[in-house]
Amino acid sequence: MSEQILEQVFQVSGPARLDVSNIRGFTEIRTGADGVITVKAVKHEDTGDAKRTEIELTQEADGGVKVKTRFPEVQWGWLSGSQPCKVEYTITAPRACALKVNGVSNDARVEGFDGEANFNSVSGDLTLCDLHGAIHLNTVSGDVTMTNLTGELQLNSVSGDICGKNVNGSVTVDTVSGEVLLDEADLPSVKATSVSGDVKIETALGEGPYHFNSVSGEVGLKVPQETHCSAELHTLSGSLLVKLPATSMSRHHGRQAVEVQGGGVKVSLHSVSGDLALVS
Repeated sequence: MSEQILEQVFQVSGPARLDVSNIRGFTEIRTGADGVITVKAVKHEDTGDAKRTEIELTQEADGGVKVKTRFPEVQWGWLSGSQPCKVEYTITAPRACALKVNGVSNDARVEGFDGEANFNSVSGDLTLCDLHGAIHLNTVSGDVTMTNLTGELQLNSVSGDICGKNVNGSVTVDTVSGEVLLDEADLPSVKATSVSGDVKIETALGEGPYHFNSVSGEVGLKVPQETHCSAELHTLSGSLLVKLPATSMSRHHGRQAVEVQGGGVKVSLHSVSGDLALVS
């Protein structure tokens, strides 16, 4: 197997910034020593057009580090039978680091950072662990696995599942043809829109609101037994299921409502044919 290996060390000061783009392959980013970003790139030359696949490792005037796989005329080249080589990046950066990670047919694992993080992926899976800060994520045809995340999350997915454990912070979700499963979470508010996918969340309720919109998927909330809330469903053919003590219930012209233990924070679902379930 023919490989080209590039390695470089960048000195950085203050909060670091890292921008990574890969076309095919795998990217791993983890925490390392303060003041230093290290990059190891391995290009597998027998997996594509080695001459046209270029690796760029640069540092901007303001100190930001850019790591990029280049392949001229990507779309037309692939259609004509030429494709970029697979590249594996192994990168370390200071814990206090802002991240931008982009990938096409590239899986990525990112672990252990404090700072804003932006992820964009097409046809690749993302694994995110121990991240603290605002997270913005857009993915198409790839799954996302999240563990121990804290901060405001904005998650957009098409044809991929989003699974998380121990996720803490306000969450905004927009998903098409994919499920959202968040276990052992602590979410003070949730806004979620789903088309052909279920949303299932385990969390204590905060100030809210908890607003859901669904075309044909179910929404399930697992909450503590002592939860007080007001649940409301607007639907054409869905049902409201509450397995908590209810103090009042009503149903009128497609609207179903339940006061749980005297009522409290609002939980609502607008749906065409999806159900809303509240369980403990």
